[in-house]
Amino acid sequence: MKDKGKIIDYIQNSFGWPVKFKSFDAYKGKLPYILSGAADYALIECDDFIGVAILPKLDDDFRMIRNIVSNIERITGLKAVLVLESIDSYQRRSLIESRISFIIPDKQIYLPDIGALMTERGMGVKQLSTDRLSMVATAILLVHLSGKSLQGKSVSGVADIMGYSVKTLSLAVKELEEQGLVSIRQEGRKKLLDFRLPSKKIWEKVVEIGENPIEKRLFTSDVVLAKEIGVVASDSALSEISMLSSPNQPIYAVYNRNPRIKELNLNSHDGSAVIEVWKSDPALSAKNGLTDVFSLALTYKDDDDPRIKKELDKIIAETL
Repeated sequence: MKDKGKIIDYIQNSFGWPVKFKSFDAYKGKLPYILSGAADYALIECDDFIGVAILPKLDDDFRMIRNIVSNIERITGLKAVLVLESIDSYQRRSLIESRISFIIPDKQIYLPDIGALMTERGMGVKQLSTDRLSMVATAILLVHLSGKSLQGKSVSGVADIMGYSVKTLSLAVKELEEQGLVSIRQEGRKKLLDFRLPSKKIWEKVVEIGENPIEKRLFTSDVVLAKEIGVVASDSALSEISMLSSPNQPIYAVYNRNPRIKELNLNSHDGSAVIEVWKSDPALSAKNGLTDVFSLALTYKDDDDPRIKKELDKIIAETL
C-alpha cells in the first residue's frame, strides 16, 4: 500500500500514537476475486486498535467503496479504515454518520473506534449552544427568510401554510418570543406575528440555535419518484447555485411525513440517489425545485469544509 509512511507520520504527528502496518496476506485467500482486485489492503495497528486499511483503486465510485468496507468487515471481523486522496462534503458526512473510519493524509482523520476526529482546521466540531430551537420553530424562520414572508400573518394562518396544528405552531412561536425573534400583535381575535429584527439578525440566530432539518440519509433506486416528491438538496443543490461540482449521485430532500416516502423503498447501503429525510417540509421554502439557501446552509452547519462555507456565505450575503 502506498503512502504508508505519510499516513504513519500524519497520525503520529497529530496524536502521538504509535502506528504500524502489517501484511494482509492471512486474509487474502478469503476474499472473492472482485473484492481482492478492488483495493489495496494492509493491517493497521494504532494504539490498541487493529483494523484493515483499504486504499480503493477507484476512489470516485462511492457506492463501491461502501460495499468494499461492509464486505471486508464481514469477512475479517475487523474494522475498516479507508485511505482516500480526497472526499466531498456529502461523502464525508455519510461516512461519519455510518461511523466508518477514514484517513485523508495531511487533511483529515476520523477514527471513531479510537475517538478521534481531526481536520486541517482543528480538532472536533464546534459545540452548539444547548439553548436550541425546535424544528418547528426553526422551520418558521426558514420559511420567513426564504422570501415567503410571514410578517403580519396570523398564528392559525401560518399553521395552515406549514401543515401544523395551531397548538404545535403556537408552542413554536412561544419559543421564538422567548428568543426575541418574534412578538405577537393582537388584532381583534387574531394573533399576528411581528418579526422586528432584520433578516440578517434572524439568520445569525438561526445559525446559532436552529435545528438541522436532516433526520437521516438513506438511498433509493427510484430516481424518478425521488425527483417527483423531493427537493434537490445538499451537494446537488449547492452545485446548481455555485461553482462547486455536482456529486456522483443526485441528492433529494423528502419530508418524513410525505405519505409517498414509503414508495421509495429506502435502504441504508446503496442506490442510484441519496435521500435526505427531513424533519420539516423542504418544499415550503424551496425555490424552483431547489432547497432554499438558508435551509441548505443549515444542513451544513456542522460541516467544516472551507470551500462550502465560502460559497454559502457569499450566496447568503447576496440574498440578505
